[in-house]
Amino acid sequence: MNEPVPTQPIAMMRHYLRPFRGRVALLTLLLLAGIGLQLLAPQLLGRFVDAATSGGDLANRLYILAGLFFAVVLAQKALFLLTVYLTEDLGWATTNALRADLTAHVLRLDMGFHKLRTPGELIERIDSDVGELAEYFSEIVVNLIGNGLLVAGIIVLIFREDWRIGLVALGYAVVMVTLLRVVQERMVKLFTRISQASAELLGFLEEHITGTEDVVPNGGSGYVMARLYPLLNTHARLRTRTYTLSTVVGAASTLLFVLALAASMGLAAVSYQSGAMTIGAVFTIVYYVGLLESPLDSVRRHLSYIQRALASVNRTREFFDLRPEVGTATTTGAAALPAGAPGVAFVGVSFAYKDRRMTNDELRMTNEEEAAANSELVTQHSSLDTPTVLHDISFAIAPGRVLGVLGRTGSGKTTLTRLLFRLYDVDEGAIRLQFADIRDLPLADLHRYVGMVTQDVQLFAATVRDNLTLFNNYDPSRPSIDDGHILDALETLGLGDWYRGLPDGLDTVLESGGKGLSAGEAQLLAFTRVFLRDPRLVVLDEASSRLDPGTEQLLERAIDRLLRGRTGIIIAHRLRTVQRADDILILEDGRVVEFGPRAALAADPTSRFYRLLQTGLEEVLA
Repeated sequence: MNEPVPTQPIAMMRHYLRPFRGRVALLTLLLLAGIGLQLLAPQLLGRFVDAATSGGDLANRLYILAGLFFAVVLAQKALFLLTVYLTEDLGWATTNALRADLTAHVLRLDMGFHKLRTPGELIERIDSDVGELAEYFSEIVVNLIGNGLLVAGIIVLIFREDWRIGLVALGYAVVMVTLLRVVQERMVKLFTRISQASAELLGFLEEHITGTEDVVPNGGSGYVMARLYPLLNTHARLRTRTYTLSTVVGAASTLLFVLALAASMGLAAVSYQSGAMTIGAVFTIVYYVGLLESPLDSVRRHLSYIQRALASVNRTREFFDLRPEVGTATTTGAAALPAGAPGVAFVGVSFAYKDRRMTNDELRMTNEEEAAANSELVTQHSSLDTPTVLHDISFAIAPGRVLGVLGRTGSGKTTLTRLLFRLYDVDEGAIRLQFADIRDLPLADLHRYVGMVTQDVQLFAATVRDNLTLFNNYDPSRPSIDDGHILDALETLGLGDWYRGLPDGLDTVLESGGKGLSAGEAQLLAFTRVFLRDPRLVVLDEASSRLDPGTEQLLERAIDRLLRGRTGIIIAHRLRTVQRADDILILEDGRVVEFGPRAALAADPTSRFYRLLQTGLEEVLA
């Protein structure tokens, strides 16, 4: 996004319609032409009726009027179809742009946002909510602007025939519009709550269906169903309330139309009997009154689309209003990264997680019941704010050296890597690469400079090439990676035999989640992915902790090759993993309790590392 996205509905529509000015102009001409033809057709019918009842030999004139009426209606329907096609196309073109902007914005939000939202909820927001806006962009053109102009034209023509019937038509239109405006606010609130309920339901289903292998064997099905029923009940209750209100509005609008039509026919009959109006004029007025009902009823019937879209605008605005707590480079001129392996220093670093849900203001409460429920949610969220997990952490790694980080679960090992990648920013102190504070570096440069391999390998339903390059060749702003470089990396890291067994080489499509691959093959692919990026600092976050000893042996050469010529940080639970480390850092309760050269600590009987070696690392650090 080159400029901020407006968050008001009309302003948002203008913003995304701006690149399609030509199509908008063509659509406007088609819309006006279609309205003109709709207004012309009753005039032709009225003249046909007058001609048919006037007597005499008027066959040619009747044929001409009938032919003109048929041509006008046919042209109007053709224009209507073309208008609908253009509005749908324009609606999806603009909302796809919005969907891309919203996705990019969500990806920029910090981990404190993502940790408390399920993928199902985010998909509902980005796809379903934005999809509703396609209806908004199209329906607002056809049903609000188009029908509004049509109603205005009908009322003007009725006034031209008889001012009294014109007042009836005007009154009917005003009452209908007032009714719709009164209902609109209530309906938007209901659809906002329905969208939120849908997001929560989809998020719940996605989370627990994904965890079926853990839920079912451990007897958690009853708990899942007990949680599911209230979500379904809330969704059904809101839907029922919405459809009931829509039905009441529909019945009221039908009654108003019948009253308006009866009054118009009565006044027209009186005028006809007094000789002030021809039978053709009566027919034209009745036709216009009937035609007046159609656009107003269309607005009423499509109001749910517009109201759902307005609710989606509100929910989309909530996401755009969120700002990442991790900022971009804090200085005007971003610092330059060194070309070789960097030194790394943590200087007085303290940190506490501040994962957050939306506040009550961001959720834009719609009634006291929902406000109370979400107040409770936010109150519960405050208990999620953890105490300080890192306390005054200070250490330095010389360029090209490898640091082994040890500590019990929860001691803060993984938090160090999250801060190094700026998934979070430190509360106090600084993290430096060489002599540059990482907060002074553009995030994109930092993420290219630092590579990480974790125990959880993320593979996509895509080709081997795209999985290894992370779709790099589709981004013109990033340097492309040729196939020769990929094949060299596979051979270097021990995947040559595996590659030669693939049916389509680099074009072989892998299954999502690495299905069909062994744990060792998936881990080696992760090493290859990082190797191709050629980072200068490599972080191995328990990258082999889930592998059996035999498979882990296969990774040793890959790890050695990956760390060659680079600075490395290894977070490990196994003794053999840190034997290649030059320095050792031991954390306990978020504090550094020991740091120094591995060889010196291993030879010092008073050091913690020495005692870990004597006791057995797996047992002590479990």
